[in-house]
Amino acid sequence: MPIDYRYHIGSFVAIFVALLLGILIGIGLAPSPEEFEDSVAMLKEEYRETRDYRAEEIAGLEEENREYDMLTRETVSAVIEDRLADTRVAIVLDREFGQDPLPDNLRAALKQAGATVTSTTIITSDFITLTAEVRRKVSQRLTLYPPPGVHFRTLIAQRIAEDLSAGRADLILDLHATGLVKSAADSDYTLRPDAALIVGGMASPSAAAPERIDLPMIQELTGAGLRVVGVEPKTAEISVIPIYKAAGVPTVDHADTPAGRLAIVLALAGADGHYGLKETADSFLPPVPALLDQ
Repeated sequence: MPIDYRYHIGSFVAIFVALLLGILIGIGLAPSPEEFEDSVAMLKEEYRETRDYRAEEIAGLEEENREYDMLTRETVSAVIEDRLADTRVAIVLDREFGQDPLPDNLRAALKQAGATVTSTTIITSDFITLTAEVRRKVSQRLTLYPPPGVHFRTLIAQRIAEDLSAGRADLILDLHATGLVKSAADSDYTLRPDAALIVGGMASPSAAAPERIDLPMIQELTGAGLRVVGVEPKTAEISVIPIYKAAGVPTVDHADTPAGRLAIVLALAGADGHYGLKETADSFLPPVPALLDQ
């Protein structure tokens, strides 16, 4: 059958006419340049007004936040004062915190509460990874060989806890020399602590070894009669609180906040439970009656 080009030409003409009519109608409905400029100016003014309003609102919120922060800090200071008087506390960091202010803030809070911080022991990355070469050197230097079924990290953790609870310094200082642990400059391992604060919380599974180090250490310390509290910052990517809870010790999962430091002091003073913001917490803080007891 021959192609009827007249039909196709008619279709093209119809489409062209429709497009042309659409353009002409659109031009007729479009605002004039003056109207367009007025609309743009109005939108700019509305934007400026909204921006200024939001800026004032943000400034007000920032001021309220500063006032709230001052109130919180002063209230916490008043509540924790002398809560840990005559209490010796050893701090163990289950990893190196670098420039993180958490360890210093915890030490300051404990001292503000009247506690004597006997030592601050930091588990290094060499202890956590414990390569075969490092393990061999440490075994030879310290004559430490784990019995069958006991991991080398666990053996060292237990021995550290034994020395901490007994007020002995030799092994910990030897481990310091091997690079497995670090210590704060003012640490005095000859002072037997009454309590221990275990500080954990990981950024990745390879950043700490809580089952191999923290758990046996907690078990050894509690077995020696020390009050042990396990804590981590609320920003911890991987929580160790379930491991600490399984060990049967009080926990705090927001140690990097004023409220968390308050909970830590009260937990070291005798408040049992699990405090913080995460699913593992029983409540945000210890009960209010405990705060009022003197």
